[in-house]
Amino acid sequence: MTAPSALPAPHDTPLDLGGRTALVTGAAGGIGRACALR
Repeated sequence: MTAPSALPAPHDTPLDLGGRTALVTGAAGGIGRACALR
């Protein structure tokens, strides 16, 4: 898996929440873009 450089990672949030949020946001962003392209 590659780190989403487009999404800013806030250092104020814990690594656990930040990691999960990044994964969820990345997945949602990918799905959103796929749907938008269609």
